[in-house]
Amino acid sequence: MAEKDAAKPEKKGSGILKILLLLVGGLILVGGSIGATLFLTGALNKGGGEDHQAAAPAAHGAAAPAHGGANVASPISFGGPPIYLPIEPAFIVNFEDQGMLRYLQIGMTVMARNQQVLDAVTQSMPQIRNDLILLFSNQKMEVLASLNGKEKLRMQALAQIQGILTREIGMPGIEAVYFTAFVLQ
Repeated sequence: MAEKDAAKPEKKGSGILKILLLLVGGLILVGGSIGATLFLTGALNKGGGEDHQAAAPAAHGAAAPAHGGANVASPISFGGPPIYLPIEPAFIVNFEDQGMLRYLQIGMTVMARNQQVLDAVTQSMPQIRNDLILLFSNQKMEVLASLNGKEKLRMQALAQIQGILTREIGMPGIEAVYFTAFVLQ
């Protein structure tokens, strides 16, 4: 009997010890993930972000003549924070896929670092919308269903817009195109 009584407290003690170890381990994991998130987002870097931001405009300013081509004295600079312009309304096009009529809705936003470039986008919107509608309606379902296909389409849309801006203002101007909505039916 004495042996059975001695075994019971050992089981209770080891059970509590296991629970404590699990709790401590869980707290370490949660704390580590929070710390890693703060580190990776830069929230723990108080002084380093300002130096990077100060160096960025200088780098963009040095590259400005390369983008301007022959127009070295261009009043449009490439430094500064990103400015976004949604292209409204969203594009809705139909395309044929294996004899079936499919629909594609794409919401887009363009990004530049100068308001004058975005003004040129707004001014050239009829050309931009026309070329993008033709691009979007000439797609294949199997391509659009994949992530790589969507990324390729995004890069083609960027190239279309940059081509129009190059003809209109002499430089591409737009740095990125982002899909804000993508519905395939």
